[in-house]
Amino acid sequence: MNDFVSLVPVDELPADLRANFDATDRPGLRDFIRMMANAPDHYRRYNDVYGHIRYDNHLGARLTELVRLAVAQTTQCQLCLSGRDPTALADGLTEEMVVELVADDRPHLAAAEEAAVNFAFKFASDHTAITEQDKKELQTYFTPEQIIELGLLCVMCMVGRFSMLAGIQAASCAV
Repeated sequence: MNDFVSLVPVDELPADLRANFDATDRPGLRDFIRMMANAPDHYRRYNDVYGHIRYDNHLGARLTELVRLAVAQTTQCQLCLSGRDPTALADGLTEEMVVELVADDRPHLAAAEEAAVNFAFKFASDHTAITEQDKKELQTYFTPEQIIELGLLCVMCMVGRFSMLAGIQAASCAV
């Protein structure tokens, strides 16, 4: 941990954030909660929006997790890389697919997943690299509502960049 943003002492966490803190055993997530507790009202609003975009969308759990992990690869957020959504695993996400995210060839991804992952990588690393062809591919597989959800998911997952600046670390997957 660095001195960029202090961590709120555990005994000073607001009750709801303390409950979130106590509900996880992931050290990186615990540090993230303590950091974000410096602005608890904004953190609550962020969590509310992020929760809806991540878990209540029209993309499906597997695709959502692939996109989230693709963005995490660009941010190198160890906290994000270390977790897997159980619903996505039940929906067919495999570690083989996760490893393929950083490969040139992704044979286990469906065409729609490939288009979304390519978009996520470009959006998170250099949005100006998104081409008209990339946009047409998204339009081939996704509705306008799903494209908006995809874009907002990418935006919300970029919080990993801030976490890294603040020095929050967690053990990551082998990708």
